[in-house]
Amino acid sequence: MTARRTLVVTNDFPPRQGGIETFVRAMTDRFPADSVVVYTSAEPGAAAHDAALPYPVVRDPARMLLPVPRVAARAAGLARRHGCDSVWFGAAAPLGLMADRLRRESGVRRAVATTHGH
Repeated sequence: MTARRTLVVTNDFPPRQGGIETFVRAMTDRFPADSVVVYTSAEPGAAAHDAALPYPVVRDPARMLLPVPRVAARAAGLARRHGCDSVWFGAAAPLGLMADRLRRESGVRRAVATTHGH
């Protein structure tokens, strides 16, 4: 049986402070370190923060990820490269719009998205 891996796609990840950031980090920390990869936006101070984590964090140069073709292609490439069979969108809107493309282009079989305060 192949190990499951999850790609977490989110704009809300430390070192930026906030409730959703804290929630997404806490949930991500519950995954076994070798079963999760985070794809998130650029943030000042991120290099030092990310280096202390037991799982890989890939920072996009953009300060905010949007479901545009470039970001969707990068997410699909990360899912393929890391063998991810699941994707979790830390906030459903707007990044969850990429779910179908990730399924088609990367082999992701399961997509989950979290909503906050709705």
